[in-house]
Amino acid sequence: MSTRTVIGLFAENAHAAKALEDLVAAGLHRDALDLLTADDASDAPKLRALSDLVPEPDLGVYLAGVRDGGTLLTAQVPLNAEARAAEIIGGYNPVNIREHAVALAAKHPEVKAQMIDTAKDPNVLEVVEEVVELGKEKVETGRLRIYNVVSEAKVSKSIDLVDETVTVQRRAVNRAALEDAFKERVFELSEFDERAIVSKRAQVVEEVNLAKQAEAKGQTVTETVRRSDVRAERIGADGKVIETVATTER
Repeated sequence: MSTRTVIGLFAENAHAAKALEDLVAAGLHRDALDLLTADDASDAPKLRALSDLVPEPDLGVYLAGVRDGGTLLTAQVPLNAEARAAEIIGGYNPVNIREHAVALAAKHPEVKAQMIDTAKDPNVLEVVEEVVELGKEKVETGRLRIYNVVSEAKVSKSIDLVDETVTVQRRAVNRAALEDAFKERVFELSEFDERAIVSKRAQVVEEVNLAKQAEAKGQTVTETVRRSDVRAERIGADGKVIETVATTER
């Protein structure tokens, strides 16, 4: 059965050990897994043997990371388990070799700062995968407006009014008349009526204003992403495919 070697460099030994446990739990044989460090003398031959698996200058970066106290996890896996093994190792925060190449070269001058340039190496194909990134934008979904409307309505109110009426009252008397009793006299008494006087004044009875309420809500976005995988096939002299020796397909 054809196998592939998956490698991960860890700054924390505990992360490498946990990744190894998960690889075993995923069905890989323990004898196919190794944790290599600079502290264990028995690991030296295995580290030197990495030259058969990892090309330069990448190999120098890995070995420099081990000399700086890192732990190298290697896994010999079947072709159909390669992607799963890489996913498990990647889940425990391995060192990004490309990003740390310059820092490692500063401590170890023999290590080249630039790793293999996949864009210029004709023997290298890149595995390209689209990643969904979510952002937020504020869009107007509608408006609420308020304005005043003037209307008229009949209003009835009651008030008590006084109407005066002058009446003539007569009553019988018996007394002596005055000396000028026959002088002409005129008496007048005014009548007054109360009338309703209507006036109006504006009075504020209620206030209406606009306010905003923001409510946070979660939303799951489903999108289709593309992935460009690399497949290695052994081809015979007749141009026919003999077998698939490696693939990054999941």
